[in-house]
Amino acid sequence: MALDLANVVRVSVLSALRGLANVNTSALAIITDEAPIPTDFGTFRTYLNADGVAQDFGSNSETFRLAGRVFGQNPNILTGGGFLVVIPRLQSAPVQPAVITGAAPVNLLSLTATDYAINVTEGAGPAENVTIGTIDTTSVATVLSSLNNAAVTAAGLEFTIAGTDIASAVVSIQTIATGAAAALEINTTTTGTNIAPLLNLGGSATGAVAGVERVKDAVLRTTGAVPYFGIVLNEKLADADLTELAALIQTQLKILFVGSNLVADIAGVFTTLLNSGFTQTRCLYYSTAENDALDFAAAYASRGLSVNYDGANTQLTMHLKDIVGLVADPGVTQTVLDSAGNAGVDVLADLGVPKVFTSGANQFFDQVYSRLALRTRLQIAAFNFLATTNTKIPQTEEGMNGLKSTLRTVMTSFVGNGTFAPGTWIGPASFGDPEDFVRNIAEFGFYIFSQPIAEQSQAQRNARSAPLIQIAAKDSGAIHSASIVVLVEA
Repeated sequence: MALDLANVVRVSVLSALRGLANVNTSALAIITDEAPIPTDFGTFRTYLNADGVAQDFGSNSETFRLAGRVFGQNPNILTGGGFLVVIPRLQSAPVQPAVITGAAPVNLLSLTATDYAINVTEGAGPAENVTIGTIDTTSVATVLSSLNNAAVTAAGLEFTIAGTDIASAVVSIQTIATGAAAALEINTTTTGTNIAPLLNLGGSATGAVAGVERVKDAVLRTTGAVPYFGIVLNEKLADADLTELAALIQTQLKILFVGSNLVADIAGVFTTLLNSGFTQTRCLYYSTAENDALDFAAAYASRGLSVNYDGANTQLTMHLKDIVGLVADPGVTQTVLDSAGNAGVDVLADLGVPKVFTSGANQFFDQVYSRLALRTRLQIAAFNFLATTNTKIPQTEEGMNGLKSTLRTVMTSFVGNGTFAPGTWIGPASFGDPEDFVRNIAEFGFYIFSQPIAEQSQAQRNARSAPLIQIAAKDSGAIHSASIVVLVEA
């Protein structure tokens, strides 16, 4: 009997480990208060054309009308490899507490003071200073325990923390009581060190009575169930509800598109959103009717989210773009245009032909869109690099070079699609070697730098953490206007 060849040659065939796919940045959701026709509709359904929406909601429904605007654009979300998601709001949602979510992640390790406090107003009650004291920053769990001390609970409040990374966590505060009467407002004056701004908490929120689900709660309920990047609505929200929703969206990898036909909203709630820094809520004005404004938002969203970030020269600006199916807004006078420009509100203006007119006061749409897309692609690329190795990435310069090479591939693709471009860095801030910084920006459009492994602290090495990686990139910008001088000599 012949002996096993493994005595001489041993072969192992390894399967590639699975990584994450990139987030679909062209997926658009319509969140609607209309009930679907099928009783087995489920939480959501996805569509590649408007016909299915007509079957599920009826051809006279607002949802179908908006879907028609979405798929009627050229290009539209399908161009970017996207799809439409329709999410019906629950018709009999339970009562909800008032929740204020931090506008951005925070490093909980920085909470080193000993006299933290928060001042809040609940419902119709007076302002109340609530003592929190010292925060145990050993872990996310100990921070949460410190925040939810006896005084906080007695005040009818509860903190929650999203995520397990203590250095980058999103904190929320909510009322223990439920219903619309359980309103919550964070005040600016406290006795002790005010913890609210340190947790990126501010503003006000209201709870909800039982009935049709709030849009905010629909987003929270479905974010993990189906991927979607953009959101449009089939109704105009009240100012307080819109402001609260915008605060939530600012913490998500999402963009909200809202339309209004009320000129007062430009200097009103839209300016409030601008001043609050809610760049991920894109405000649009169209004067003729509420439905026309909602149609404008849906069409604008589909046109804007049409970018395929894997392509070449696919990045866009919404300025001077066409919107299929809508005529120029007759209510956009020069005065309205100036007011909208100051508030960062986009309009469909009559420039001889109907064109979207943007100002960038609340950042330009492409800036917001591309930065969110870049953020998620860098995150997924780094995760996949770490998660798809069958051995380990050594905590050496060689290992760091591999990680940075993965990030460099993402940055190069964003130069290729037109988001970034080589140029001259004119700002005072830089890092790494100054000559390398300037040269890489000029030659490639970006620069990637990490602190040397040899300079890591022992705590970082014990935690098996990579040194901080810093990336600088030169925005390609866009030409939106021009001035021309003609010199004529007789």
